[in-house]
Amino acid sequence: MVALQLLAFCRAGFEQECRLELEAVIAETGRAAAGAGAAGSGYVTIQPEHSGDGGILLEKISFRHLVFTRHLVAVAAEEVALTPGDRIEGLRDRLKAMTQWIGPFSDVWLGWPDAEAGRVLAPLCHSLDGRLGALLREEGIPGPEGGGVRGEVVFLSGTRAMTGYSLPYNSSRWPMGLPRLRLPPESPSRSALKLEEALVTFANEAMTPRAGQTAVDLGAAPGGWTWSMVRRGIKVTAVDRGALAAPVLASPLVRHVREDGFRFQPHPPADWLLCDIVDQPRRVADLIARWGGRGWCRGAVFNLKLPMKKRWEEVQLCRERMVATLRQAGIPFHLYLRQLYHDREEVTGVLNMINKKKGFPPSRE
Repeated sequence: MVALQLLAFCRAGFEQECRLELEAVIAETGRAAAGAGAAGSGYVTIQPEHSGDGGILLEKISFRHLVFTRHLVAVAAEEVALTPGDRIEGLRDRLKAMTQWIGPFSDVWLGWPDAEAGRVLAPLCHSLDGRLGALLREEGIPGPEGGGVRGEVVFLSGTRAMTGYSLPYNSSRWPMGLPRLRLPPESPSRSALKLEEALVTFANEAMTPRAGQTAVDLGAAPGGWTWSMVRRGIKVTAVDRGALAAPVLASPLVRHVREDGFRFQPHPPADWLLCDIVDQPRRVADLIARWGGRGWCRGAVFNLKLPMKKRWEEVQLCRERMVATLRQAGIPFHLYLRQLYHDREEVTGVLNMINKKKGFPPSRE
């Protein structure tokens, strides 16, 4: 068995927030670790204090509750040196050796940091993926008997790579944590992708919009989130003093209310609250908690625009304020925050007050 460390993919420029969060979460497990991540690299490595803790931490950390980590992998501390023209053999040998102590892989993912320096590796990974996969299948890696552990190769350059594994039940559903969503040409704005990604990321029975439901979209203009819900047959009250895109406004399922989103009150309550208002994150967090605490909605998807400094601290503060308000109201809830791929200087929140038995697993509050 080899010494393992954790590798977390994140948005380039948010390495510090990713590191601080992981160090804090690991400390809650009673273990210690030190993180490192160059600014703009798109990933962070976490070195446990004890060499045998890497695999344990991969299981103990709840990926679903992480905010700034896109995908989480346990990797061998020793990198694989890649020789141009013969990169596959070294990767095959390392992955094969890993199965001797971790067990058979159910799949193998190739990835690279989603940063300016890492994106140039995409063509190389794509060219190697098919050939490496065929070679691994000849070796029985992955095999039909795979127990769910997924092999991982993370390319750091054309001559350096890290190998390891991830747990499908405790990591991203997509390689590197990057969902492949396409924006339909009729969408009024790219912000629709943020809502689509949030619904896919946190999908379950409770958080799946259904035709016939109702929604309120605060800060709706030009209408990207409203449009996404209308496509699902949901009746939307779009609240914004600004104008909606003409195709959105033309829908019989849309009612445009020119009012301040912070003052609007629904009559009757809505199934969904959507909020992409550009304002102070604490103010938006208080708004969402007020809607949930007063029973004005059963589920909410919202964005918190982050400040330039102390972004991790601001997220923690917003979470604490929301939890305090909802607990005081005696409302059962599940709250999740995540910086999605289609987010920028923001995080997306999902609040669920629907049936507790059918909602999310218990939230780490």
